[in-house]
Amino acid sequence: MSIQIGQAAPQFTLFSSDLEEVSLASFTGKKVIIHFFPMAFTGTCTTQLCTMRDNFSFYEGLNAQVLGISVDSPFTLARFKEDNHYQFPLLSDFNKEVSNAYDA
Repeated sequence: MSIQIGQAAPQFTLFSSDLEEVSLASFTGKKVIIHFFPMAFTGTCTTQLCTMRDNFSFYEGLNAQVLGISVDSPFTLARFKEDNHYQFPLLSDFNKEVSNAYDA
């Protein structure tokens, strides 16, 4: 079941591409854009995230934090982030727990 407007977002803590734990709770009171993508280094996902990268100032103007989440390992995400110069955190949902909680 997908999340409905006004419904609280499921909380999570995941490892980033920098091997740091990132919790949704740390953004309480802020706007957060969670972008789920299936896998790093695929054509569609790379294009989608590069579009977010190229329009990052728009999200900053909204005072919103962008988080990218995939099932890739933090090590794969680190390379993906470096290769594509993403300026937002990429988080590893290796066991798909968060993806399932969000019905993504």
